[in-house]
Amino acid sequence: MQWFKQRYHQALKAAGTAYARLFLYVFSFFESIIIPIPTDPLLMACTHAKPDMWRKIALYCALASVAGGGVGWYLGAFSADYVMALVDALPHAVMNEEKFAAVAEGFTKLGLPLVLIGAFTPLPFKVIAISAGLFGYPLLSFIIIATIGRIGRFLLVGAMVRYHKNSRLLTALITGALCLVLLGFWMTA
Repeated sequence: MQWFKQRYHQALKAAGTAYARLFLYVFSFFESIIIPIPTDPLLMACTHAKPDMWRKIALYCALASVAGGGVGWYLGAFSADYVMALVDALPHAVMNEEKFAAVAEGFTKLGLPLVLIGAFTPLPFKVIAISAGLFGYPLLSFIIIATIGRIGRFLLVGAMVRYHKNSRLLTALITGALCLVLLGFWMTA
């Protein structure tokens, strides 16, 4: 038991350093493009180690994630020609230009809730970011909605770690987050 306590305190001490926060921001950037592991555990560790800095840590983490999402959007936009070539090479029953166009049109119509849900929930944000570029969702709209969703999500995670012993505040935070998601659905209906 003592060994685990020592490792816990070592990890907490390491998570409280500026290097750990820099690693968190770089990780958050690349998680929005390629890394399949969510940022949340690192954010939670850094927030737990420096609870007085929870807002700043969560905000920088969110901004790094949105910047990575912007790169993902560009990857999707610039790979559209290659994807269309792949669609043309696939058997017509599997995928064709009409089906691809229908998916693109669906993304255009439902882009706002898709981006908001992808930015706010634990769904892989990189998939939403690349798809937004691939299907021609406007970059500025993507950045604005992704910023709202990522800041909301990471502030919620940071606040949950910071205020984990205050059940009323924690319940209010989770309720507010759910209301934001429902508002996003309602706005697009």
